[in-house]
Amino acid sequence: MTTIPSTAGAADIGQQISAILAGAGAATAATAASGSGKAPSAGETEDRFLKLLVAQMRNQDPLNPLDNAQVTTQLAQISTVQGIEELNRTVAKLAGGSGINSPIDAIAMIGREVLSEGGRFAVSDDSPATLTAGFELAQAADAVQVQIVNASGETVYGNVLGPTAPGTQMFQWSAAGLPAGSYELKVQALVGGEVAVATPLAAARVLGVSQGSDGVRIELSGRGSILASSIKAVL
Repeated sequence: MTTIPSTAGAADIGQQISAILAGAGAATAATAASGSGKAPSAGETEDRFLKLLVAQMRNQDPLNPLDNAQVTTQLAQISTVQGIEELNRTVAKLAGGSGINSPIDAIAMIGREVLSEGGRFAVSDDSPATLTAGFELAQAADAVQVQIVNASGETVYGNVLGPTAPGTQMFQWSAAGLPAGSYELKVQALVGGEVAVATPLAAARVLGVSQGSDGVRIELSGRGSILASSIKAVL
């Protein structure tokens, strides 16, 4: 809350205004450059500025009134601070996103294999003998069991991985001799003997990209459309 002494003169209040504008401008500009998203509130700065400006006008010397040019400059400065605040919010939003802001950004993915959440995937006649799959762990695991099963529920590949770090992990497995068809990746993680959260990440080829109402979407072979932000890795 801004309090103004009743004995404050217009010159003293003007110095306070200048200090507020200089401090707020420097802080928001630095934050916008760093993308930290922690700029001072423009609303609070504006509120202090307006209270001080009104007080400055009330306390001005009738024989030596405020310079109109000075007031105009101060108003322009507060607008600049508000603009930097808005820019800072935009930069922070982009920094926290996937980095894919338009279909043009995702064109390079077309034809590539990507990993995304979901266990189901397809094996075709032209699939390579060695395929890549993955999983995501919310926390470090003592052991992770991975299984690939066919449409009949039969296990065609299985392995138990040792201690595994949290985050996105990938592994390769042999699909040599497997018939074309639908398969599913199943993952089970163990932490201290208890089952932990493990999200399977299946691979699929990118067929195209489009702009949806909820953001850039990626068209995957056999998987349909997903948000670009859902992609965990590009193979």
